[in-house]
Amino acid sequence: MTYLVQLFLILLLTKIAAHFSVKAKMPSVIGELLVGILVGSAILNWIQPTTFINYFSQLGVIVLMFIAGLEGDLKLLIKYWAPALTVATLGVIFPTGTAYLLCHTAFGFSVKASIFMGLVLSATSVSITVQVLKEMNRLNTREGAIICGAAVADDIICVILLGICSSIYGGGHHTSIIKMIIPMVLFFIIVLLIGKYVVPKFLDIFSDLNASESDTAGAMILCFGAAALAVAMGMSDVLGAYFAGLAISETNYADRLSTKIEPIGYAVFIPVFFVSIGLQISFNGMGKDLLFIALLIIIAILGKQIGCGIGAKMFHLNWTEANIVGAGMVSRGEMALVVANVALQSQLIDQNHYTAMIVVTVITTLIAPIILKLFIMRTQRKEVKMN
Repeated sequence: MTYLVQLFLILLLTKIAAHFSVKAKMPSVIGELLVGILVGSAILNWIQPTTFINYFSQLGVIVLMFIAGLEGDLKLLIKYWAPALTVATLGVIFPTGTAYLLCHTAFGFSVKASIFMGLVLSATSVSITVQVLKEMNRLNTREGAIICGAAVADDIICVILLGICSSIYGGGHHTSIIKMIIPMVLFFIIVLLIGKYVVPKFLDIFSDLNASESDTAGAMILCFGAAALAVAMGMSDVLGAYFAGLAISETNYADRLSTKIEPIGYAVFIPVFFVSIGLQISFNGMGKDLLFIALLIIIAILGKQIGCGIGAKMFHLNWTEANIVGAGMVSRGEMALVVANVALQSQLIDQNHYTAMIVVTVITTLIAPIILKLFIMRTQRKEVKMN
C-alpha cells in the first residue's frame, strides 16, 4: 500500500470515527485511536507503522503541542509551578514504586529490570489530554495549567532518572548525569531569553514580508526550531514546540496564528499521530502475559491517578478537580517508549515483556481520555448546580 493510500485511509476513517465518537458523547480522539487498532496488525492489518507514518505522526504531535502552547496562559503556568512540580514528583514515585514491587516481588524480575519497568510507567504524555481539555474548554483552568506544568516537570524527572539508572547499570560514571542535566538547564534559559527578546521581533519581521502566509510560516519556523533545539539539548521535541507556542501566546499574534495553524494540524498531521498509537497494538503472543499486562495497566492508571491526585489535593483543589489532574496525567507516550527501548537494548527485558510494556502504554493512553472526560463532566455538573 502506497503512502498516499495510507494517508487517504487514515484521514477518511479518523474523521468518520471522530464524528461518531462525539455523537456518542466521547472525546473525538477515542475514535481516532480506535481507527489505528482497526487498520493495524491487531485486526485488519491494512496499515503498518512505516517510516512515513512515524515521521508524519511525529510532526502531528509537535504541531498539537505547539497549538496547546499557543492557547496556553504563561502567567497561569508560572502561578501554579509549585503544585505542578509536586504533582509530577508524586506521579513518578507512585507508579514507579508499585511497578517495581510488582515486577520484583510477584514476578521475580531482577532489580535492574524492575526499576526500568517502573520508569516506563512513570512517564506522562499529555498530547491526548490536551486534545480533551481543548474540546471541553478546560485548557486554561487551574487544573489545565497544573497538568501542562506537571507534564513538563515529569519529562525532566524521567530524563534525569533514566540518565542515573543508565549510568549506574550501564557501567558509566555520575559525571554523565551532570552532562545530561546541564544542557537541560541551558535549554530553559535559552528558551526564556528567545521567548522574551527574539520571538516578538521575529514575528514582526515575518509579518511584514511580501509573501503569502509569511506570519504563519514564521510561527512554524519557531515551532520546529524550538523542537530541534530541545532534541539537541536532550529534551523532548514536543517540549520545545510547547514552549515556542507559549512564547507566541504572549504576543499580539497569538489569536491570529492559532486560527491559521489549527486547520493545518487537525486536518492532516494530528490524526496520523493518534492513529500511529493504535497501530502499535498487537495481540500476538500476549496470552501468557495477560495477568502481568492487566496488573501493570491497573498500576499505570491508579499510580498516576492517586499520586497526581494527592499532589493536586495538597494545594487546596477539591477532590473532583484533583481527580481531573490525576486523569490528565495517566496517558503515556514517547518517553515511555524510549525507556522501554533502552531496557530492551540493554537486555534487561526480553522481547515479550517489551511488547507487554508497549501494550500497557497504548491501552492506558486509550483509557485516559475516557476517565478524564468523566471527571470533567462531574465538575461541570457541580458548576451548573452552583450557578
